[in-house]
Amino acid sequence: MIKNGSSYITAIAFFIGLCAIYLLTLKGGIIPALLFACLPAIAIVTAKFCRKQYYFYVFFVINYVITGIDRYIPLKFGMIMLGLTLGIGCLLLLKNIFQVYEWRRGFNALTALWGIWFFYCLFELFNPLAVADAWFIAINGYALFPLISAIIIPVLFTQFKHFHWLLVLWAILSILAALKGYWQKSHGFDSAELYWLFVEGGARTHIIHYGVRYFSFLSDAANFGITMGLSLVVFGISGFFVKTRWIKYLFWLTALTSTYGLLISGTRSAIAVPLVGLCAYAVLCRSFKNLFIAGGILIVIILFLTQTNIGNSNSIIRRMRSAFNKEDASFKVRGINKEKMIPLMRDKPFGVGLGLSGGRMERFAINSKLSELPPDSLLTMYWLETGIVGLSLYLSLLVLIFTQASYIAMFIIKDKRLKNILFSIIAGLAGVFVAAYANDITTYPNGILIYILFVFLFIAPYYDKELTQNEPTT
Repeated sequence: MIKNGSSYITAIAFFIGLCAIYLLTLKGGIIPALLFACLPAIAIVTAKFCRKQYYFYVFFVINYVITGIDRYIPLKFGMIMLGLTLGIGCLLLLKNIFQVYEWRRGFNALTALWGIWFFYCLFELFNPLAVADAWFIAINGYALFPLISAIIIPVLFTQFKHFHWLLVLWAILSILAALKGYWQKSHGFDSAELYWLFVEGGARTHIIHYGVRYFSFLSDAANFGITMGLSLVVFGISGFFVKTRWIKYLFWLTALTSTYGLLISGTRSAIAVPLVGLCAYAVLCRSFKNLFIAGGILIVIILFLTQTNIGNSNSIIRRMRSAFNKEDASFKVRGINKEKMIPLMRDKPFGVGLGLSGGRMERFAINSKLSELPPDSLLTMYWLETGIVGLSLYLSLLVLIFTQASYIAMFIIKDKRLKNILFSIIAGLAGVFVAAYANDITTYPNGILIYILFVFLFIAPYYDKELTQNEPTT
């Protein structure tokens, strides 16, 4: 039975859109026409009978594995994820016909902040240097998904258990990623992975003098190392505070396997994720004891890597130790590239346009000296594509987001379990954005995962109210 009469407007708009597509595809023959004719019924049935969190869980899994699938079956995964993002929004609007949702939950401080960023990226389409095709490819990861997720996730995940099961799903996926890395190290690469390494050029950065960098079913070793570092921090800390025993053990197992995955990835910047995360967690706890312990561990690790040669026979330790070596060739090349970029960017305060940094220009037949210089990191990429204005705006928004999220976790949340889960997420994300100085952290699955976690930091007060009300009064 239809519960929300006002949502007829959404349904009518949906059917008008499909009819327009239907008419446009008539030239393609009867089969495309029939397929489009079936879409309204399929969408309505899906919206009616599919529970609202389930299709987001499916989206979450696809985001995690899609770059691995692309290695075996070529996919336009950017367009696929954009379509799925919009599809989830459409399904939620259709479900609103049958059930009234609290849309006001989706409009909070995070929505406003990402809205500002979205409008800046929207104006980038009018940048004289921009290419529309590149903009459409890049906009989802840049600004569309952050904004849509900030609106729909609070509506979809109305109870703490929904968030809890998403964490469990993430833990399982992290374990599988680490196990795939172990399989590569123990049994070697399969034919598709060998093709990517030796035909498509992946070996240049993954088979180096320090040894082999393993990448699991993710796009590359850097992406693998960053996601393993994030899951290490979140599940390593959260495992101490979840109540259910099997989930506690699952989280700790995830932290253990993620540590292994981080190490075999050979991603030097990824080591910053647990190190920074540990210190950030200690600060959030506002405990001098925890801060002293975290600081001591950090000092010991840094001294071990910078002042000793212990373990140099191990390729993993040598690789991690090189992260602190300013004479490292890779470190020098990054510095040289940035020095070359500075004069080329002086007359481009708004950048060269979304999706056009580095070698991506060649895809759109753009001749520029910038195309010869790889961005190497998220911050450099945002500088090149959105200019110093865009980079300054993005960093300012991040500071506001982290500040507000930390305030919520430290002073508003009362439930100890939820508070420490939030602390672990903030700590992990802090480490990830420090690692962004040397890596692009927005590739799949990390980009979407990061923006999802940001949303839960802002809607946590709803969960806190639910948990504190359900506590036994004794």
